[in-house]
Amino acid sequence: MMNERVVVIPAEQVHANAGKPEGKLRVAAYCRVSTDEERQLGSFENQIDYFTRLISENRKYELVAIYSDEGISGCSVRSRKGFQSMIADCEAGKIDLIITKSISRFARNTQDSLNYTRRLKDRGIGVCFEKEGINTMESSGELLLTLFSCFAQEESRSISENTAWGIRSKFQQGIPHLNTEVLLGYDRGADGGLVVNEEQAETVRRVYRLYLEGFSLNGIASALNRDGVPGVHGEAKWCATTIGRLLENEKYKGAMLMQKTFTVNYLTRQHVRNTGQLNQYFIEENHPAIIPREEWDAAQEETARRRRFRHEHALRGLSGGVASPFYARLFCEECGAAMQRIFHRRVRRPYWQCKACGGRIDEELLRAAFCAAFNRLVAESGRRKERWERMRREGTALQRLRARQIMEITAGGSIPVEVPELTQAVLQEAWLAREDAVRFIFLSEDRVEIRLAGSED
Repeated sequence: MMNERVVVIPAEQVHANAGKPEGKLRVAAYCRVSTDEERQLGSFENQIDYFTRLISENRKYELVAIYSDEGISGCSVRSRKGFQSMIADCEAGKIDLIITKSISRFARNTQDSLNYTRRLKDRGIGVCFEKEGINTMESSGELLLTLFSCFAQEESRSISENTAWGIRSKFQQGIPHLNTEVLLGYDRGADGGLVVNEEQAETVRRVYRLYLEGFSLNGIASALNRDGVPGVHGEAKWCATTIGRLLENEKYKGAMLMQKTFTVNYLTRQHVRNTGQLNQYFIEENHPAIIPREEWDAAQEETARRRRFRHEHALRGLSGGVASPFYARLFCEECGAAMQRIFHRRVRRPYWQCKACGGRIDEELLRAAFCAAFNRLVAESGRRKERWERMRREGTALQRLRARQIMEITAGGSIPVEVPELTQAVLQEAWLAREDAVRFIFLSEDRVEIRLAGSED
């Protein structure tokens, strides 16, 4: 056999800190507290001061930055901007070592802890957890990190369950869990209860008034944005969803429904609407009302009416904030389809047409017909008043409101031309019954048919 000789070729030792002044490690620290409580914020400031001194006083370290997240949950790192900024700097090659107080400060989610420490380790970046004495670059680091991360995650689950239990126990005693920072119209009083913020309350009242005058959710949002009305966060950024939630919030009538939502996953903090999974608790007259109970009830009935109306007529939306109050209220009696508003350049005036069967009416003629229908209502108000009075006495909250509205509006007398705001407030729907007739149905349940040829029924 030939004599074999193995020659060892020494590995080239390349250090991550090679080329830096005095071979210093570029070190960053990460600090976090999960609540805004004064005690926790003190701990937050102490963490920053401690790590600043620790890194600055070590001759082997070069301080890169102190990354922090204040008042942010540790269950998921996705919402932590300071943490994400630190990871980005690590991937950009700006950091060699991260120091943090404990695993629970870094993450209470085992998966996040392992994923991020592995990503950093692959880049030669270690994470030191002071409380647990773990350095992820050491051979036993990942095993210890896995164990302690599981403990931290279990601690988070226990805290979440205890917090939920505490809140639900207060619900049973009639003590609400409130965040007035996202509740337009109210502030927290000295006793912890709700007190009316009059400036914001005017916006709430305006929303309910416009809604019961026929405006759609989008129409109300557009009006508030146009006028620069500030929302709960001080900016005029209104949308239909916000208006809808405001209209259905029982707090504005002075009541309190507790446990509307609940957390289904303590790690993701996912909230879902409580549709019967857990007990709910309701308190009448819990605090001063902004909207009278009668008006609030009428708004809920109006929401249900609009929902039925859209379903019955297969509509995507309702009128309000558009060019004409007849939008989504004018239908073709031949086929039942909603008629479309068309403005043709050659005709130079708008008209309404059924795209299914071709029925058509000029908008000026439609407006004149509505004016005639409303004026007939005024002329017949004496005969109709008995029914309106009965509605006001015996009807639902919405019927009582509609009866009052029609009596007040018709008391103002006839109108010379159609007024869009008035039409929007009183008209439920209109039907092009024939080429020469339109049937109007008012929100007060009155019906009037107008012949377009000039003679009336």
